[in-house]
Amino acid sequence: MGTRPLEGIRVADFGWIYAVPHATAWLGALGADVIRIETSGAPDLVRFLTGTDGSIGANRSGIFHAINSSRRSIALNLAMPEAQEIARKIIRQSDFVTENFTVGNMAKYNLAYDDLVKIKPDIIMLSGTPLGQDGPLAGSVGFGPTTQAFAGLCHITGYPDSFPCGIGGTWPDFAVGAGMVFFMLAALHYRDRTGEGQYIDLSMAEMITTMMPEAMMDFLMNGREQAAIGNRDESMAPHGVFPAAGDDKWIAIAIAADDEFSKLCEALGAPSMGSDPKFARLFSRLANVEELEREIAARTRVHPRDELVAKLRARGLAAGPVYSTPELMEDPVFSRSSMLVKLKHSEVGERVVPGLPVNFGAIDLEYRGAPMFGEHTDEVLTELLGYSAAEIARLKEAKVLI
Repeated sequence: MGTRPLEGIRVADFGWIYAVPHATAWLGALGADVIRIETSGAPDLVRFLTGTDGSIGANRSGIFHAINSSRRSIALNLAMPEAQEIARKIIRQSDFVTENFTVGNMAKYNLAYDDLVKIKPDIIMLSGTPLGQDGPLAGSVGFGPTTQAFAGLCHITGYPDSFPCGIGGTWPDFAVGAGMVFFMLAALHYRDRTGEGQYIDLSMAEMITTMMPEAMMDFLMNGREQAAIGNRDESMAPHGVFPAAGDDKWIAIAIAADDEFSKLCEALGAPSMGSDPKFARLFSRLANVEELEREIAARTRVHPRDELVAKLRARGLAAGPVYSTPELMEDPVFSRSSMLVKLKHSEVGERVVPGLPVNFGAIDLEYRGAPMFGEHTDEVLTELLGYSAAEIARLKEAKVLI
């Protein structure tokens, strides 16, 4: 196996829920030694979500397994000063510190950036919070749905005659987690050139707002407020999801040009619709979009979904099946993807989890199963910090280690 790019890099990871664990799983797959520092005082809620094989437990959550690969776990009672000191000893030998607690929690444990830079001047610390570290709402508790709402995304999501909608409760966490990887690597590159670490204050809401540039720029440049338009698009028609034959079968179609629309009409057995003045040109299709969608839906619903997808793709048109999760897992291309990896876990056995959605030509990724709570406490204290077995036993007796 070739050398992975982050070998020799260590992460003291206090992250929980989704965003930070997602980011540090990617760092771990790229070779970093990620040490997940957990505490019984604030256990990761995800450890106790849907259990594997219907059994709930701190080590059985399928969601936890999926986003917490490639790391070690050490369990400390961070309410105790001696546990805080152990955490600081790990940080002294680390390159990154990551956390996404509510603002102020790290300071409560004497582990805020101002504390840590005194013992490790070149440390890179990332804090990911719903609304950043400053401002009147910075201390707010937030999750995916509230982050989407504050970012402005819900206002432009949904149908014109309905209420604001989100696009999945946890979607912001995973989008932000991917961004966190980039930001941390940028800071690492800066440190390599200058010798200086830094504090990364990431507002999840601000990052999500940057992912809706059309609405932002339309308002900033033109003073116009965009609203929800469902599956439609302001520069394509038809653009949406249409019914196919069968129970709850759907096909997504996006037509960008007039010649593409003609090809679509021919494939649907309605060539005359391609020359109809109401639909022949994009401007007309947009002006008559409701009628256009009814006409398209009346024709797609008689075709088996996958046959119609193949038919449209053969004509160079943008079309795809709307998959359910079981259908996606059964898709032969996706099921053979290197994104899906089988990992062993000592309590629940072998499980398939998602890895990095990329193939590197010259980097071999390595994945390890999600750790059990505190699984590597003795290992980290012995090998990294030099504690003796007697010292570890004393710390366990004193409930410093849990």
